[in-house]
Amino acid sequence: MIIFRVAETKHDHGWCVAIRTLVFEVEQHVDIGLEVDQHEDACRHILGIDDRIPFAAARWRIYKPGVAKIERVAVLKAWRGQNLGTALMDAVISDIKSADPNFKTLRIEAQDYTIPFYEKMGFTVVGDGFLEANIPHHAMEKCV
Repeated sequence: MIIFRVAETKHDHGWCVAIRTLVFEVEQHVDIGLEVDQHEDACRHILGIDDRIPFAAARWRIYKPGVAKIERVAVLKAWRGQNLGTALMDAVISDIKSADPNFKTLRIEAQDYTIPFYEKMGFTVVGDGFLEANIPHHAMEKCV
């Protein structure tokens, strides 16, 4: 059974970091020093679990008044291709809306290859591209 829940314990948060480490550092060769940043403790973390096996993680935070920023969206390779990234994003967006209905905009800084995924979820590219961790990105937003 697949569930998504807020990572409220240190144990859950550790799983979120472990999943992100496997996806970003091991698969994509992102510098380990960039993964856990100054926003870590200010974020709300969402953990995906499949029959007690953690497989997905994302976090979000208040970016500015009325804007929530979704970050570090990661699904382990063995769970990809099953629409679980969409389910994870749905869980994150639901958590954002329940935390504060005053959020009017969702923002994400998407790796360029993931832009079509986020466009299917209603996000649109805003602004010019940029490099983050030597990976091309674009900011995207969605009104809620």
